[in-house]
Amino acid sequence: MEGYFVVKKIRIVLGLTVVIPFIFGTAIYSAGGEDEINSENSESEEKITDTADNIILLIGDGMALQQTSTAAYYLGEGASDGEQSMDTMPHTGFVRTHSNDNVITDSAAAATAMASGYKTDDNVVGMVPSEDGNEDYEEVKTILSYAQDENKSTGLVTNTTMTHATPASFAAHVEDRGMEEEIAPQMLDSKVDILFGGGIEFFLPEEEGGEREDGRNLIEEAEADGYELLHDQDDLSESSSDQLLGLFSEDHMSFELDRETTNEPSLSEMTDTAIENLSQNDDGFFLMIEGGRIDHAGHSNYPVANITDTIAFDHALQVALDYAQEDPNTLVVVTADHGTGGMSAGVDGEYDFNRDVISDVTRSSEYMANEMNDDNSNIEEVLAEYAGIQDLTSEEIEMIENADDADEGVAHVISQRAGIGWTTTGHTAVDVPVYAYGSHAEAFSGTLDNTDIANNILDAMSEENDELPESAVDIKAVVENLAEDGEIADEETSRALTVHLTAVHHHENQDAAEQVVQHMEGFQDLLDQQHNDALISEEAYEILSGQAEDLLDEWE
Repeated sequence: MEGYFVVKKIRIVLGLTVVIPFIFGTAIYSAGGEDEINSENSESEEKITDTADNIILLIGDGMALQQTSTAAYYLGEGASDGEQSMDTMPHTGFVRTHSNDNVITDSAAAATAMASGYKTDDNVVGMVPSEDGNEDYEEVKTILSYAQDENKSTGLVTNTTMTHATPASFAAHVEDRGMEEEIAPQMLDSKVDILFGGGIEFFLPEEEGGEREDGRNLIEEAEADGYELLHDQDDLSESSSDQLLGLFSEDHMSFELDRETTNEPSLSEMTDTAIENLSQNDDGFFLMIEGGRIDHAGHSNYPVANITDTIAFDHALQVALDYAQEDPNTLVVVTADHGTGGMSAGVDGEYDFNRDVISDVTRSSEYMANEMNDDNSNIEEVLAEYAGIQDLTSEEIEMIENADDADEGVAHVISQRAGIGWTTTGHTAVDVPVYAYGSHAEAFSGTLDNTDIANNILDAMSEENDELPESAVDIKAVVENLAEDGEIADEETSRALTVHLTAVHHHENQDAAEQVVQHMEGFQDLLDQQHNDALISEEAYEILSGQAEDLLDEWE
């Protein structure tokens, strides 16, 4: 019993990520030395301070190990793989991705977990289920908001719509990710300094070519609020304001394969501009960068777009690492929200991966389908020009003609020739990778839950984060540790406890004493019930009851 109370006391001084390995014996695994990225950086590593002033979180949407490993083999020669920037990062691990209500998460629930540290239901953005059991949801505070409380500059970068599930989960709160018209004004109201992505249609009224039915022109509102509006790559390179709203496409931005046909900036260019701008703040910054079109290529089973967008994401990572190597007080974390498509290098029992097929493709399957005539009379010409296929068979032509959509047929032909397989057009529940470099990177090693991404970042930003109520968070940590030690019967039992603590945390943020007391009394009632039902051990009951009483004493 004594050990669990020691955690609470020591965490205030040292931080949870340091104490857990000491108290509970959790192993810290490092996939290489700190000089893995750049041996010249060893001197600056020694100068790292107690906190990470700058946080750069990169999320590859739909980027499971299948995507990263296939991209690596594509970059290699013969039977060898090629090195990606993420491969050089010294601390690595795996992340479990389930949502509150589903083994297979969606991007909204996963991003909310990584942004706030709390599980929520699929499709929900920046909110969690109400602890009273009804169908309502309550807002949760995000790491972006905590960064703003520390006077840090903030930024969100994506190549999806700016209002899509992942970026939205860091700065908006809605019960359904499809409510992009409601998300858009919330993104602006959140006062994020840098907003780069696509989806200008959700910022404009219908009469001006947009999707908004309320008549609001959010572009004009943003400019009146001090934002400089950027439309294309040229605008990005010439930008000068410290508040930038870059909406570079009507809907999602292009796949990397097709980007040269547009004047859109690359993910790397957006990342570079964001870092250059945000790093002017002496108090530091928080920046989230999403490679969102990896996921779209996975949903559509586009083999080459999936690989090349993964590589483009890795190039954006290198921009972040270049900065972090110059500033030792920077933490760079790379992970994914889930896998998409069930991609495999190797299909139908064949031990074959043909990178030459991939190398010959210069446009996405979507682009090629759009180039085809209505009667499909130019299928051979299109694939010869954009896929380098000069010997299309009659069976392959028929496959494209008979597909529900021509892009599906094109993608299947290329996948078969390249030796790439798919299991689904949806998400998968596989673990996803996490890589970290810089200040406090060691916390991102081993097997983590996606909520640990937010919690570890909060610990890195401030060892004594006064904005994050220590009592509720510490009780949640003790619940998780008791569950790991087998003192709590199952995940459902521990989840019921943490849902109550989520509500407590929310109301502590609002300084709402009456609600804190109400939810903690509910927590105590639940503890009593679980104890009577033998779902928690006597030791766990005594520990958690004692901490609940301590918290109530502080608020009553």
